[in-house]
Amino acid sequence: MLARLFAPQIDALVERLQRGVALGVEVAADRVALAQLEWQDEKRRLARLLVSLLAAVWLAGLAVTFLGALVIIACWDTPWRVGAAAGVALALCLGLAWALAQVQRLLRQGEQSFVLLRRELAADLETLRRLREGEAPSAPQAGDAAPSTPPSHP
Repeated sequence: MLARLFAPQIDALVERLQRGVALGVEVAADRVALAQLEWQDEKRRLARLLVSLLAAVWLAGLAVTFLGALVIIACWDTPWRVGAAAGVALALCLGLAWALAQVQRLLRQGEQSFVLLRRELAADLETLRRLREGEAPSAPQAGDAAPSTPPSHP
């Protein structure tokens, strides 16, 4: 008797749990896809950072070499050699300054790594916290991204 009385509620609860699990799996898949996209961006940034660092080290070595040659050449009596060595050393120093500026710019961009994933996971945690406390989940704000999951059909 009780089984027949509570069967509709049990069936509804099981259906809600199944939909909740399906939604959870779908959201988790979206987060994994987002993490993969952001990892690709991070790998490209790190590759550019490595190239800029290698250029900076190489140009620094050349700059030191040519600055040393400039000192030696400055001791000679021919003014043409000094101008040429100074020009080469100046050009290498400008290249070094550019490479160091690139390295600094790329290092600052590291703070933005995985920003979308972190934002989505924080929103997910807030939604779970609200659900646990019995509150209704908040609607997306004007600046938030549109939900990536299609509505489920009952």
